[in-house]
Amino acid sequence: MEDSIETLTIVPPTESTLRPAGARRWLLFVLVFVGFATSVLYFSWWFRDGRIYDPWLAFCFALALFYVAVQVYCACYVYLRIESPETEAPPDGWAVDIFIPVYDEPHEMVERSLKAALAIHYPHRTFLLDDARDPRFASLAKRLGVEYRVRSDNRDAKAGNVNAALAASDAEFVTIFDVDHIPDPDYLDSILGHFRDPSVGFVQSAVGFSNACESWVARAGAEQSTDALGPTSMGMYGCGAAQVWGSHCTFRRVTLDSIGGHQTGLAEDLHTSLRVHAAGWRSVFVPSLKALGLVPGDLMAATKQQLKWARGVFEILLEVYPRVWKRLSLTQNLAYAVRFTYYLIGTVFLAHSILAAAILTFGPMSARAAFSEYLLHSIPFVASVILVRRVALSAWTDNPTSMVSNWRGYVHTFLLWPVYTLALVLALLRIRVPHISTPKQTSQRTPPILVVPQVTLMAVLLAAVGSRIAQGWVMTDVFSILFALGLAAIQVFAVIHTRRPAAQQES
Repeated sequence: MEDSIETLTIVPPTESTLRPAGARRWLLFVLVFVGFATSVLYFSWWFRDGRIYDPWLAFCFALALFYVAVQVYCACYVYLRIESPETEAPPDGWAVDIFIPVYDEPHEMVERSLKAALAIHYPHRTFLLDDARDPRFASLAKRLGVEYRVRSDNRDAKAGNVNAALAASDAEFVTIFDVDHIPDPDYLDSILGHFRDPSVGFVQSAVGFSNACESWVARAGAEQSTDALGPTSMGMYGCGAAQVWGSHCTFRRVTLDSIGGHQTGLAEDLHTSLRVHAAGWRSVFVPSLKALGLVPGDLMAATKQQLKWARGVFEILLEVYPRVWKRLSLTQNLAYAVRFTYYLIGTVFLAHSILAAAILTFGPMSARAAFSEYLLHSIPFVASVILVRRVALSAWTDNPTSMVSNWRGYVHTFLLWPVYTLALVLALLRIRVPHISTPKQTSQRTPPILVVPQVTLMAVLLAAVGSRIAQGWVMTDVFSILFALGLAAIQVFAVIHTRRPAAQQES
């Protein structure tokens, strides 16, 4: 049994982990090469028996090639560019304002966040930005001696709140903390020195979570984020595209002024990052952990957060990126390709599930044999991709369990396929989604409607397996049957465990 996983997502790195030894980097390179070889094996299936000349298969091949290019080839390139910045001592006398936007969070959480911000060593001012216009927050700010700001409306949510506060602030640097993120007292000491380079527009500190042990959903969500918040972020920094991750990011004020303020949208952090890089500013990702936040602890909160993020990312890809990509370097474009297409995994999972069910139920023997062959060609490729991700993560963290424990993150990703698929459909249809506030307190009840799509898919897959067995099966059907059962098992396992405390999980 596991005792504590509070800092599961990020472990304070050492010099050896931040700068992988030559042998480790070469190992990663070799595994990437092996992964490329297995991808050639995978794609060879498409060219056999004239499949590429079938219009539908040719269309599916184009989609598969696109997905592999952006989510495997580009991701591997990003891993090979993993870097970390040199430690820089902060200069004296710089003016820093810390913004803590709030809306409807618990009073105790707001007080804890303000006290932690006030305890930061480097001289600064702390601002409470109250979009709830709550008299209790005004009294709290007065009692603690922090600046208190409200505005007349809640337009543009968090980004609008920040932009309104910028008009009341004149500091050279601005740090934004989500209210659930608690910084260490030396937070600014680890950040400000990087601004000695006048081309640096913002510095993002590593993101970790303090509540990963409170539920299975919390732990799975934390594990899901380890790649994006670890090796991918370090690789994006190496590509010149380190991005804002929402909280504890420090901006040079003139950088925000140059792009018209903090950008808006459901993924305002990614939008701001893109605009900053398109304007020619550099960014820095500091992988040392200097603040801890909260990861959603129940399925409702996770669903709201992931829908907001996925819809926002797709919106930026479709509506903002086409206007600025020419102002980015090749390496920046490759890095952003990974970020923009991450949530396509939901549609990929759904497509393979529907295909497996349809072929098992209605497919002639030739189609079933071809699908089994497809699965056999996919296994080495998928295994190599997972191995590359594991090695990339081990080159970045000291966490001894990181090589084996992140399976919950994959399960969590596949559990949320309806959310990611819905987000893509909404983005393609240009259907706007209002700002969604992520609940900060874990609910004790999961509304059954949240798992209706997963249960339905599970039933379809099991019915397809039953249909194939009833109609008669041959040896080549075994792989397809096992594949369908595996997809169904993932849904069953995830749905059952969404209410289970993480502390009850075995190693």
